[in-house]
Amino acid sequence: NPNLEDEIDLKQIFYALQRNKKLIVKFSLTLLILSGFIAFNTKRVWQGEFQIVLESDKSISSASVNPAIKSLVGISTEDNSLKTEVGILKSPSVLMNVFKFFKNEKALKNTSINTLKFKAWKNDALDIQLEKGTSILNIAFRDSDKDLILPVLNKISASYQTYSGRRRLRGIELGVDYYKEQIAIYKSKSVESSKKAQQFAIDQDLSVLKGESEIDREIPNAINIEILRVEAANQIKFLDQQIEEIENLKDDPSQLMYTASTIPTLDEPSLKLQMIDSRLERFRLSFRENDKKIQELQQERDFLIDLVKRQVKGYLIAQRSEAQSRLIATERPPGTLIKYKMLLGEATKDKTILNDLENKYRALLLEKARNEDPWELITTPTLLPYPVAPQRKKILALGLIGGIFLGSAASLVLEKSKDIVFSINEMESAGKWPLLAELTGNKKEFWQESLDLLESGPFSQIEGKIALLSIGEIDGEKLTQISESLNKLTYTHEIKIVKELGEAAKFPNLIIITGLGITRKQELIRIRKKLLLQRTSILGLITLT
Repeated sequence: NPNLEDEIDLKQIFYALQRNKKLIVKFSLTLLILSGFIAFNTKRVWQGEFQIVLESDKSISSASVNPAIKSLVGISTEDNSLKTEVGILKSPSVLMNVFKFFKNEKALKNTSINTLKFKAWKNDALDIQLEKGTSILNIAFRDSDKDLILPVLNKISASYQTYSGRRRLRGIELGVDYYKEQIAIYKSKSVESSKKAQQFAIDQDLSVLKGESEIDREIPNAINIEILRVEAANQIKFLDQQIEEIENLKDDPSQLMYTASTIPTLDEPSLKLQMIDSRLERFRLSFRENDKKIQELQQERDFLIDLVKRQVKGYLIAQRSEAQSRLIATERPPGTLIKYKMLLGEATKDKTILNDLENKYRALLLEKARNEDPWELITTPTLLPYPVAPQRKKILALGLIGGIFLGSAASLVLEKSKDIVFSINEMESAGKWPLLAELTGNKKEFWQESLDLLESGPFSQIEGKIALLSIGEIDGEKLTQISESLNKLTYTHEIKIVKELGEAAKFPNLIIITGLGITRKQELIRIRKKLLLQRTSILGLITLT
């Protein structure tokens, strides 16, 4: 049963430790005294700490500032910016003045640390960690000089707050320099592109087409000469059609009157013609068609229609001549308008970019003028009431535990080196002999029950003499008592104690007698091998415990 073997092994380890408890106590006391010496002779280390909030650059992260500019001035928008920030806060660029202050204070107290390097000081004395899931930075400083803790922490706090403002201003200054440079570039480009467009318009006589003499407005309107040309051509066609209709006009003067009514200078003839038509209608109700009054009015009406017709036709011909002039004026060499539009677009684009740069530059100057609070201290620098090192109780406990462990290990090693058998199982495993009896105690009256079983068991199945071979340093008196007790139990077998293997070989039957704690394992194995060569019948093993 593996579980049983494990349990027995644990018991044997416990018994081994118990047998060597003095050795374990010596080790424990030695290490306890040594750890106590270390604990009470090591300088005490004091610690102070504070917390600070690492705020993002709100002043440069507003919507008025282009994200590309934030990247330009070194403001990261990634989640790992806090980790980068912490790395900077641990660097010599921020903490070197604190390190120098620390060394100077130590020198004033006659403490020589000239060989101390910044990196070693930072790793040993400082603990700067970002609290998980937040932008809160925990700063702790430890040193053996209690009076130096708070001054150093205050120095670190001041350095961090100075850095927060310096970093903001540095970012803004970089942005200002960038905008200054770009504004100068685009101001020159805008002026140059406007001049080119204006000069081209003057050379090609383009601006006068819509009565505009300035082309360098903030957002210039492109003159679409194609539209003007098409409008003029369409007007000519319309006027030609109206002239043709006037020429083909016969009895019905309504179209002529409508056209004349649209011409301001022909209002009077149109009204007079309407009055004549009204009088004719009244006279026809009372007189015949050949009546003198009707004939006179009809002649006057025909004359007036002919007059209006000539005037309308003359007006339409004049309008057509004007449209023809505009059509001729809009004609330009191929590609002239396209080039002009490109020049106007370039000037507009440069002006737009310049305006945008100037607006952002003004916004950045306002940010520079605004004062911003430094990073917020959640807790002020505080000295812990108790030293953080050395932890005397812990050192003493570790010394005691280490002493017990080393003492136990030394005990087990000692037991192993002695090679003494202390368990029945180990005894049986080494000799490969069956256990006949386990005799406990020093008096033979305690053995009677175990020896009685031998008579009814193994002895009943054998013939001849029996030799008792003792292995180990067994007391001779005990061997005699065992021999006498066995002889009293049996009258058919002669039992004799022997000490040598050669003498034991003369007996047909052999019983091995050993004792726990006095027999070596290798001795049992050696004797077992020799007995195998002699082919002696070995009944079994009697063990004294």
